[in-house]
Amino acid sequence: MFFSSYSAFGLDLSDLSVKLAWLKRSGQQLNLASFIRQDIPENIIESGIIKKEDELIDLIKKTVAQAKGEKIKTKFCVVSLPETESFIRVVQLPKIKEDEIAEAIKWELEANIPVSIEDVYFDWQKVEVDFSSPDHMDILIGALPKTLVDPYLNVIKKADLKPLVFEIESIATARALINRKGPVDPLFIIDIGAKRTSLIIFAGGTVLLTTSLPISNNLLIEDIAKGLQIDYLKAKKMKIKIGLDLFKEGGKVFRIIEPRLLELVGEIKKYIEYYNAILLSKYPQKTGITKILLCGGGANLNGLPGFLSSELKTEVAIGNPWNNILDPDTKELPGLPFSESLSFTTALGLALRGADF
Repeated sequence: MFFSSYSAFGLDLSDLSVKLAWLKRSGQQLNLASFIRQDIPENIIESGIIKKEDELIDLIKKTVAQAKGEKIKTKFCVVSLPETESFIRVVQLPKIKEDEIAEAIKWELEANIPVSIEDVYFDWQKVEVDFSSPDHMDILIGALPKTLVDPYLNVIKKADLKPLVFEIESIATARALINRKGPVDPLFIIDIGAKRTSLIIFAGGTVLLTTSLPISNNLLIEDIAKGLQIDYLKAKKMKIKIGLDLFKEGGKVFRIIEPRLLELVGEIKKYIEYYNAILLSKYPQKTGITKILLCGGGANLNGLPGFLSSELKTEVAIGNPWNNILDPDTKELPGLPFSESLSFTTALGLALRGADF
């Protein structure tokens, strides 16, 4: 494989943190060689837009230098790009020649995105799925505005790193959570981050749809702090330990954050209905959403899987970001506690891509 001699780490950049994960191979086994999370001060990145380039460059350099575990000896990396401005969709094209696909995709993009094709970077790949029809091909398209991508490229290069791939967050998240070893039923992934929540529909071996919501882990904690008139740190601990348990603290925490979670439930239902009405109609052999996986730091809310399962009438479970890294029989994690590793899901997915070079 091209770049096979390279070893690349995953670098997940968001508004409030940078997370690094480096996986190295030992025979057929992957091991976590290095990892770190660094907080990003406010106003350096806002809604995915880099506002203070020099400060972000310094922070990335510091992150690489201070990584826990093995010293980072490679400059190659796989970097996440923010979900908020992305376009990602599976489209169906008639069976055409290979050299005609790129031109057909341009027409699809021009018809479906609100900016000029000249102003975006886009990539695509054929999706080899078990429900493909002999009369068409399925193509996964990803596109992002150049005005968003170029500053990230400049920052990474100025940090003395060499980006092999820029990847939309949802693709990396799904890579970490979805087991590579066989087909899976359609899944709905909820990635609850510090400042937003990503909803991802995965079916037929690919991400079919992704979107972002302003509902976030920080908002839940702020709701608790305000409702109980306590500081942010104590509210964070109560979210994790008490959460949605009606028998603790008289159910106060539950009642405070229930409206926010019901808002999330409404959005989830809307996208599940969209999948059933629009996407599923294209692939009648497939079933509806059978399971929901949670990840991100906000997944560490006591009682959240049960609450969502009851409201959505669907199985809900905490996702396993080590699915394609650790041996299934491994009982202990390599230096990163499972609860903490949920916030590293995207970084681990990027690191898996890096390990494949």
